[in-house]
Amino acid sequence: MALSLQDLLGQKEFWVFLFATGWVLFNWPLIELANGYVILGAPAILVYVASIWLFFIMALYLFDRGNFD
Repeated sequence: MALSLQDLLGQKEFWVFLFATGWVLFNWPLIELANGYVILGAPAILVYVASIWLFFIMALYLFDRGNFD
């Protein structure tokens, strides 16, 4: 039984999972791991937060766009 992407996006559990994943990634222990490091001249904590934020914005945009088809 194959599930399509449309079926996955329509399930509330998927959105709860995405929210919980974001909550964990933006929580204190994981953010603290990047404290004190530098990546390409920028603080690693800034790179970490910006990349996770960008990933979730893009994921929500793509998933929401798929719901209207």
